[in-house]
Amino acid sequence: MSTDTTLPSQETWIADSAIDVCLKEWQAALPEGRVLVGNAIAHYNQSCLGISKHILAALQPQNETEVIAIVQIANRHRISLYTISTGRNWGYGSSLPVADDCAILDLSRMNSIIDFDAELGLVTLEPGVTQQQLFDYLTTHKLNFYMPATGAGPTTSVVGNALEHGFGVAPEEDHFRAVTSVRAVLANGEIYQSCFTEMGAPQAGVWKWAIGPYLDGLFAQANMGVVTSLQIALAPRAEHTEVYLFTLKNKAGLEDMLAACKTLFADMRGPVGCIKLFNRAQVESTFGRIGMGFIDDFDWIGIGVVHCRKSMISTMRKEIRRTLSSSSSRMLFINDRRNALLRKLAALIPGKKKEELLREVQRAEYMMDVTNGIPRPDALRVAYKYVPMPKPSLADPARDGVGILWYAPVMPMKSATVLGMAAMMESTLAEYGFPRGMTFTITSEKCAIGVVPIIYKRPEEAEQARRCYHALWERGNQLGCPLYRINVEAMPKLTNRPGSVYWNTVAKIKSALDPNHILSPGRYAPANKE
Repeated sequence: MSTDTTLPSQETWIADSAIDVCLKEWQAALPEGRVLVGNAIAHYNQSCLGISKHILAALQPQNETEVIAIVQIANRHRISLYTISTGRNWGYGSSLPVADDCAILDLSRMNSIIDFDAELGLVTLEPGVTQQQLFDYLTTHKLNFYMPATGAGPTTSVVGNALEHGFGVAPEEDHFRAVTSVRAVLANGEIYQSCFTEMGAPQAGVWKWAIGPYLDGLFAQANMGVVTSLQIALAPRAEHTEVYLFTLKNKAGLEDMLAACKTLFADMRGPVGCIKLFNRAQVESTFGRIGMGFIDDFDWIGIGVVHCRKSMISTMRKEIRRTLSSSSSRMLFINDRRNALLRKLAALIPGKKKEELLREVQRAEYMMDVTNGIPRPDALRVAYKYVPMPKPSLADPARDGVGILWYAPVMPMKSATVLGMAAMMESTLAEYGFPRGMTFTITSEKCAIGVVPIIYKRPEEAEQARRCYHALWERGNQLGCPLYRINVEAMPKLTNRPGSVYWNTVAKIKSALDPNHILSPGRYAPANKE
């Protein structure tokens, strides 16, 4: 097979296998240079997992019509496709397929913002639209809505994150919950649309569930079709946004802090967004020193956000202080106005004190940007423990040699459960020789999600990292805390459990929609055993 970025002409091509025939037909269906093979596809095999797959080719459609042609050709010749949005699913697989012998269906060129209803805050966008692109669009058009930012960086897909059940700290924290309609190409080339959209009422997507069985969820964390666009409900910007930080001096007080956070959510649902709890090791790897008057004598630090009217903020601060004061050793509120004043103050201070104050302001501005839905490239800094980080805007952890796997359990907000998980994670990471940093994102008074990086030296520690990941997974399951998201290497273990009625049902739906099993085989679904 050629190692050029394009294929030989049809006159000289010898089709001696199904993939050869497929490649020739894909070349005829797509513009020149959009069917890649050989050396041109090497970057698709880069990931932070320390594994590789045999990839047949990469296809780069620019519109839905081309996707339909690709899928129909693949279905006809029974060649598997693995769909990616931008391929920047760091720590979960990047562009890697679950199974060998797939052609990558790369949707990154499909990057149009199709429609925006400024009155309802409904945006319809394609999979290649990045966080930075959507943020720039909202800014340019003076649309006063939050961009659903995550810590994955500005170059990652908004659609891809929503389909992976991602979450953030801006309102509408649950990004798939904000999805109001789905459009997808099925394995036979048909177009699936959400019920109301198919009925000619796309704005009726303000009622997520439409009517009849809810089917849109089949396309999230699944392989039932190729999603070509989503409609997402964005939250309008609050008049005032403020971040509050609070510390816990020792682990003994963590139970009281969890109880206080539950009370805060129960009593102030709406203005109070999610709360992130970082242990000391994670703070040091993410922020370095916090500064801002915080003494480095804490075991945990909490970072929360308030979105409200300006007239409400003094009352909100009072209630937050009252609720958290008994379990925290220090508390600080920061906002854009405070940061601007500190910058002015820094201009008047000479020498090292000026530099120290500016670093503190930069950390505070980073926190405000994230809560305001502004994508930040330096959010990836935590992953670059063992390799030099390039200029943040150029960071690509898979390419740069970063080794990271994310362990992401769902934890019921019961003190005994969360405390047990914290102890288990710390001891397991230490047992396998990895940094003991962890973050708990409290999304409600009922639920917290662990965000735990296994950061390792690639490639020499890759196998040890995978063993650590599987140990965390198994021990978390024993404590009643399953994963909410999983990497491509671990998917077969999740889905191929003998006797599972759940996964057998998924397999039956998959076989009905994709009888030749060509779409992303093994992705959140049992492998075809026929």
